[in-house]
Amino acid sequence: MQCNLYAVETKSPMTLYDELSVTPAGRDTVLLNKATEISSFLLPLKESGTRDTLLLHFSNLSGQDAVDTLFVDHIPQPHFESLDCPSSVFHTITGVRATSHSLGNMPLTIDSVALVRSIVNYDDVENIRIYLRSTVRQ
Repeated sequence: MQCNLYAVETKSPMTLYDELSVTPAGRDTVLLNKATEISSFLLPLKESGTRDTLLLHFSNLSGQDAVDTLFVDHIPQPHFESLDCPSSVFHTITGVRATSHSLGNMPLTIDSVALVRSIVNYDDVENIRIYLRSTVRQ
């Protein structure tokens, strides 16, 4: 699943200069580790189950950090190319939503999310837009 970052004020693509890590809730797995200077990122979806709860950990050079949560509801669908290839799983995203932390904790938070393309497959296209709100101009 491809997630792209946008500034909520301008609705235009943005580059995140703070650090971002992403982990699935309830697991000690890291899906994205301390990424900086990014405008998009790819995240896997669970092959079994219909909801991913992803924790987005933001931190900055001032030592501030905060966590927002991204909920992605989806329907997994097995996909077979041929008998010679292993199967893969495509997904249809049925809904996305997010929770945000207070800008008092850290001056960057998720404002809202939008579903752009519901089909998650081999195509390298935007699936989710994450609109960020900031009190600091980058």
